[in-house]
Amino acid sequence: MLNGKHISFWIDSVESADFPPLKDKTTVDVAIIGGGIVGLTTGLMLKEQGLKIAIVESKRIGCDVSGSTTAKITISSNLIYDHIVSNFDLETASKFRDANMLAFNKIAEIIEEHSIDCDYKKVPLYIYSTDKKNFKDIEKEYETLKKLDIDAILTDKLPIPFNKDLNNNNNNNNSKDNNNKDNNEENDNDTNENDNNKDHDKVINKALKYPNQGEFHPKKYNNALVKLITGDGSYMFENTKVTNIEEGDTKKISTENGDIFANSVVVATNSPIYDPNSTLSYMYQVKSYMLGAYVKEKLPSGMFVNIEPFHTFRTTPTKKGDLLIIGGEHHFTGQIEDTDNCFKKLVKFAKEKFNVESIEYFWSNQDAKPDDRLPIIGETSQKGIYVATGFESWGIVKGTLAGIILTDLILNKENSYAEIFSPKRLKNQNSIKKRCASNFNTKDLNEEEAKILNDSILKLEQEEGKIVKLPNRAIAIYKDLDSNVFAFHGNCSHYGCELKWNSAEKSWDCPQHGSRFDYKGNSIHGPAIANLKPI
Repeated sequence: MLNGKHISFWIDSVESADFPPLKDKTTVDVAIIGGGIVGLTTGLMLKEQGLKIAIVESKRIGCDVSGSTTAKITISSNLIYDHIVSNFDLETASKFRDANMLAFNKIAEIIEEHSIDCDYKKVPLYIYSTDKKNFKDIEKEYETLKKLDIDAILTDKLPIPFNKDLNNNNNNNNSKDNNNKDNNEENDNDTNENDNNKDHDKVINKALKYPNQGEFHPKKYNNALVKLITGDGSYMFENTKVTNIEEGDTKKISTENGDIFANSVVVATNSPIYDPNSTLSYMYQVKSYMLGAYVKEKLPSGMFVNIEPFHTFRTTPTKKGDLLIIGGEHHFTGQIEDTDNCFKKLVKFAKEKFNVESIEYFWSNQDAKPDDRLPIIGETSQKGIYVATGFESWGIVKGTLAGIILTDLILNKENSYAEIFSPKRLKNQNSIKKRCASNFNTKDLNEEEAKILNDSILKLEQEEGKIVKLPNRAIAIYKDLDSNVFAFHGNCSHYGCELKWNSAEKSWDCPQHGSRFDYKGNSIHGPAIANLKPI
């Protein structure tokens, strides 16, 4: 395992207020399940309209997905606008642009109005590549940005502190003449800034520069929202797992220790624990990894996203100086068993690009990516129950957008963006549930199965987890440092999909819908609610 703390820098660097778990019963206007950026933004905006709110979080407020982000506040995060124009139309892309800008400005408005100290500042965003095969995609995105009148610059001047090795990526297979030709072509295509880069010792880049984007400390921001919401009949409940939502004019939200009654319910759990529109069938979960490191060189002001292989980095101030936050090594949740190697690859990338003095933090996160790449925000097919999900690792702005849209819908106000993001745009699918559940066998082990399992446990190393394949089922086993063995039925308690071992975080992950369980079988990330069934 790496040196440094295995925790998000944001969560570790700021204390959180403690809130009690729910006990007995509470009645409010709106119950919000999930204490991240969606829940807190929605809660603040609804409270400002005079409603009484209860936010219910299964762990700690602001300490899950929203506390593990890279915390970029931007109107774009990748080459998204050309995709939307190509797969929808210019009108949809225009609404998408306006919605992002609305949310972007709302964050700045909240910070200014409430004098929130969260290290917020305006910096440029660079979406770039150093590989020529990606240049046409960047140029195509730029042409779409011009059509949408989005303030962006196409440039080959990128203020990255590393460039010694990058030129090799472009020049290894080309002759000097071809290089000169390519450089001249780039000069002709750059519409905004002159390219005087004819020196082969300099790196060749292509980038989209978005000026005046934002960055902040997400936990400081979340903590400020918490203070603005609590009191006057509004509540925060931590370490409170919701077990059921009962529909009706008055909704009943059941938890392990009590009930909440509300007219409206917002499901803001990243992966929805309540999903009448089968939104999970239209999304896949993506895992990403982050480092917090101190480096020797002076780092430029800005946020940087390399589109392939995908890496992102930015800095944040600390008492010891600027901490570099690096993210990357994305993969579908549950698709890679040796997740330790993902951290190792990210460290290797960091050390190749920067003069790393120390790695202080490492952590991971995951988010849902919809098939059509539009977030899913709005009222479900059940009246008065709302959902927000599918932010594609762009959660600060899209989560704030969700708060804006959901507030309008709950208050019966018209919202011009609600239709394109509505979960009702998705058709109901049951195929995934049927496919997963087909191997979900929870009957007692027979004698032959018990022998196979015992033999596998004897061969298990300390801190090793594995799936034992039996003729009609799978068993998840793990042995800790004290040689204690934990064995469970190896299927997700959500729909029965077979789990995969996550070596870096000692968890069982669902490759289909992103549920996660710790090695003791406890559900730690939805959509699964129930814990794993022990053997």
